Amino acid sequence: MEDPRKEILRRVITFLRGRGFAVSDPELGGLVAFDIVARREDERYILKILFNIDTFRASSAIELIRVSKITESVPVVLGERTGNGPLERGVVYYRHTLPIMNLDTFQDYVDGERPYIFSGPGGYYVSIDGQRMKEVRERLRYSIGYISNKIGVSRRSVSLYENGNAATIEIFRKIEEVLKEDLKRRIDLREAMEGVSIPDPEAPEDELVGEVIEILSMMGLHSEVVKRSPFDAISLETYSRMLFLGVVEDMSRAARAAAIKSICDVLLQTPLVVSERDTDKETIGGCPVIPVGLLRATRDQDDLIRTIEKRAAGHS
Repeated sequence: MEDPRKEILRRVITFLRGRGFAVSDPELGGLVAFDIVARREDERYILKILFNIDTFRASSAIELIRVSKITESVPVVLGERTGNGPLERGVVYYRHTLPIMNLDTFQDYVDGERPYIFSGPGGYYVSIDGQRMKEVRERLRYSIGYISNKIGVSRRSVSLYENGNAATIEIFRKIEEVLKEDLKRRIDLREAMEGVSIPDPEAPEDELVGEVIEILSMMGLHSEVVKRSPFDAISLETYSRMLFLGVVEDMSRAARAAAIKSICDVLLQTPLVVSERDTDKETIGGCPVIPVGLLRATRDQDDLIRTIEKRAAGHS
């Protein structure tokens, strides 16, 4: 029997490619915070695939948020169930501030059918278009007191709904019955993530990674250390592009380098592997490779980009 997680992964890749997305290779080598990266024009997703979402850990969430913020992608965790039962279609769940949904819900979202129900403490809730609710109520000349009596909640609750607070499904249905309007505010995943702050960058644990980041910093490149990912850091370079950086002690990590290259191909960004040891190889796993000794002698960002492009062109 096929691993259920791998089946979800296979299905989501097939779906995304069928919708015109470029999708990274899922073989990222080892335990990582995400499984695939997908892009269609300006639409970008970074996806973590699970079967039981109870296994999703805060450490993975932190790195998923970090990478998604830097790359301006939407992070989504896809799963099928929790310990309490299956995830429902059309419902968005949240763990560690990240949206979680089943594959059917994600497919609906990509196809333009955005959900409006989310899971919260005590049950399911509906996001209300509060401004629309107020406009309809005032047009019908209903007072807040009238609405509160009809739906069985306090006047304060009605005011909160009109200010954008969510309601339980039961209360939401009563509101729509009274006002006879569609008041759903559908969930925009990108908008929902705007209020989530990027975690503070951590100092690199590896001495070689730390040296490479310091060299790049002296060139004016701001770098973010990334854990649980194929790459060790992401640097922002002059031309509003990103440098996905892998640092290796030797040249035996071709699979990891190939994963970095696959992600960069999807995101249209620049991969780079820095090797501790000198090597005559210009690429590894399709990534340009620069020995750290050569990196130390590199003068500035322009010089670095020229070296990367030259090595990439040599094995294009």
